[in-house]
Amino acid sequence: MEQLLSSQIEDWLKTPGPLEFTTFGASKNLDENLVQLLDSLAIQYKIENLSAILFTIVKDLILNGFKANFKRLFFQENQLDIQSPADYELGVRMYKSLILSGRGNAFEPLAREKNLYVRVKIEHGDTQIKFDIRNNSMLVRGEMQKIRNSLLHAQNYNDIMEYYIERGDNSEGEGIGIALCIILLKGEGLPTDQFRIYHEDGETIAQLNIPLKKG
Repeated sequence: MEQLLSSQIEDWLKTPGPLEFTTFGASKNLDENLVQLLDSLAIQYKIENLSAILFTIVKDLILNGFKANFKRLFFQENQLDIQSPADYELGVRMYKSLILSGRGNAFEPLAREKNLYVRVKIEHGDTQIKFDIRNNSMLVRGEMQKIRNSLLHAQNYNDIMEYYIERGDNSEGEGIGIALCIILLKGEGLPTDQFRIYHEDGETIAQLNIPLKKG
């Protein structure tokens, strides 16, 4: 994606409208844009202590979107039926090996060609900051249940290593990332019920609202 200019961010902060961008894979520009956006928001609303945590959460949700899109392409390339439980288990293990080998972004050009996107929308106002991160891969049976389980069980933990030891799933890593998001929000006293992930009209949507203290 293109590098955002400081003037673009400044103009956006002066208006109540959303800032939106679409991306197809990880990049240096994406990271730099996120840092600039979140640092600017944090300064504007005097929540500088949350800047790093928001980056961690938003980046993780974007990466989850990339991984979901790339996983579909990986299954297609390897002629695996993502709807078949046996193929799914095998494919996920193979795909995890691909990620661990550092080749997880290899599918970015194909994702762009097939318009498998991750779309990010950020809105801000006096009472809250809203994040909406969505990708257009259909979930298969069991994937949303895993997500719901992570959202639910992470409420009982204050340490990500404790969660990993007790509830870590060796098949996929998304649950750990989601649990980390919940634990980070709890650590800052932010409401975890303002963080939700759901599936609608062919998109997987993650939404996070950060309430702002008045005065």
